[in-house]
Amino acid sequence: MKIRLLIFFFISGIFDLNAQTASDSTRYYNDFNFIIHLSKNKLFTEAEQEAEKLFAANGVNELYKDSVNYFLGIEYYNEKRYTEARKHLVAVSDNVFFYYKAHYLAGNIDAENNMTDSAIVNYNTIEESTNATLNELKQFELAGLYLMNRNYKMFDSLSQNYNFQNPLIKEELENLKKYNIVEKKIKRKSPFIAGTLSAIVPGLGKVYTGNNGQALASFLTCGLIGVVAAENYVKMGIKHPQTIFFTGLFGLFYIGNIWGSAVSVQLVKIEKQLENKHNILVSIKIPINRFFQ
Repeated sequence: MKIRLLIFFFISGIFDLNAQTASDSTRYYNDFNFIIHLSKNKLFTEAEQEAEKLFAANGVNELYKDSVNYFLGIEYYNEKRYTEARKHLVAVSDNVFFYYKAHYLAGNIDAENNMTDSAIVNYNTIEESTNATLNELKQFELAGLYLMNRNYKMFDSLSQNYNFQNPLIKEELENLKKYNIVEKKIKRKSPFIAGTLSAIVPGLGKVYTGNNGQALASFLTCGLIGVVAAENYVKMGIKHPQTIFFTGLFGLFYIGNIWGSAVSVQLVKIEKQLENKHNILVSIKIPINRFFQ
């Protein structure tokens, strides 16, 4: 409500004082208020229709368009309808004071949807502000996005060369530096080595990938079935159905263990990278949420 009142007073102040203009201003404000009412009641289809009518009106001030785009974007964002939210948020021009929040939220949407390049372009188009904190926020967000892209050179350049002063940004920057170290340390272990180790000793390839619990289970399973197969072979011979069954079962588990060890190398890597990416996302969202509450 406070923001809408500020917008109304701002709009009223820039219009001429003649009666016709004042009448248009009131009508446009009522139309704007109706659109916000519809969006807050989740009647988005109707809100979009009314917005199109307002935008098409002759002589409507651009501030109304920015305001409608902003409020519709925020309502969509709160409803987690991010595609629609982004469309309206990026349409907010830099002529209004809520421009920064709109574009930083749009950048967050891009980052969460693996569209980091789009977010970087968005942030780079944000005009430099005389507000030092906003300038720091821009550089911090770009640093986080470059880290998500594994562009370590650009991340190091921003994190080391920019003189961050805001306590919150400095705290989250330290977290990003930790995640940078983690990202670089995610080992690129070889599926071939994992498979070979499991062929030598069932479960050894899982130890190589760091899955010690699975390694023990694979060793015990293959070992037990192997012992049973060997015992049947000694007592009943190779052609006995029971020997054939347990030998085949052992071969199935043995080959599956080799294949599973090779695949688990990539799965562990992906899991660690996803976890680290989530941590980076959390860090770059915190300053935006705090600054634009």
